[in-house]
Amino acid sequence: MSACAPAVDTESGDSPDARRVDRAPFAALAPCGDQPFVAVFRGFTADGELVEKVGSSPSSDIYGVRPDGSVSPVTTDLGSYQFGIADDAATIYASPDPSPSSSTSRSTADVTTVAPSPSADRVVAIATASGQQTLVLEAPDVGAVAPAPDASRLGLTVFTAGEQPDVGTTAPAVVDLPAVSAPRSLAPDTGAARRAEPVVVVTRELTWSSDGQRLAFVATLPDATQEVRVADAVTGESSSLHRSDATTALLSLDWSPDGTTLLAVEGRAPTNAGRSRDTVVEIDVATGRSTIVLRGVRGDLVYSAADGSRLTMLDNGPESSAVARTWSRTPGGRFVQTSTATIGADLGLVGADRLDIPRCALS
Repeated sequence: MSACAPAVDTESGDSPDARRVDRAPFAALAPCGDQPFVAVFRGFTADGELVEKVGSSPSSDIYGVRPDGSVSPVTTDLGSYQFGIADDAATIYASPDPSPSSSTSRSTADVTTVAPSPSADRVVAIATASGQQTLVLEAPDVGAVAPAPDASRLGLTVFTAGEQPDVGTTAPAVVDLPAVSAPRSLAPDTGAARRAEPVVVVTRELTWSSDGQRLAFVATLPDATQEVRVADAVTGESSSLHRSDATTALLSLDWSPDGTTLLAVEGRAPTNAGRSRDTVVEIDVATGRSTIVLRGVRGDLVYSAADGSRLTMLDNGPESSAVARTWSRTPGGRFVQTSTATIGADLGLVGADRLDIPRCALS
């Protein structure tokens, strides 16, 4: 990783080296043995837009990307799953969002408070080859789901109710597989918690280090600031690595394959002229130093090469379409866009996000 990589302005969607851009989606992902998919993502259709979740969000399904770049549905029930794919691409671990009748949500200053559901949420294992679903565990108010690299554990976010109504903490947790006990919390230590004040910590974007020893996540604190935290998956001890102010939203997080860097998208309000001020940063895990590597990119961005030399994201294209974009790091250290393509048009996809690529597909 180059700590001095100059930024590339991609607000227009074109790189300075536009001649390099091809139309091959998910460039250079490698087949994962006999498994059908090299990536999975959340897809939205016109039908899903008619079935709203809590918060007026359209319902969605999980879709898989085949080695040739084509797309196939993994689920078809508009379950709006939170999910992650195992590194061998054999299993997707997923939890459907609760139905509108089982939970309520309100948002204030980017801090979301969720009333606990009276019933437990399900986490299932979906075999990618057959689509068969197997119940893994039930736990109250499951949010994000992320399997460890060796699939021996699951990282989750779970909600714990506080003493005041509709207030509590969503914190990361880990459960061993097969799940024979409740998830153990990796709750971040905040000053407000030590003072016994009401706390809302909304965590998301769980991502494992390649050695399976640490979990990184985004935490939203009571003052509406956000930070990237890294927790030991065994002891739960955590530390703050990168912090934003209340005007910046950390939109995605991914751990580099070599374990040295975290990739985050920082969303900001546009300029008065309407220009994007969003940035993509690489955060050095050892020092916490961050370096801007892309500008004008808003979406779920992940590493898509084993050496960290490619980044891929999904976003919404013109005329209600889903688009895959890939950037490659040049020998000089900067990123240029090298691939952009519409995906899933034959399946009626009008949008996509939450891309997850198993390590077996990284070449």
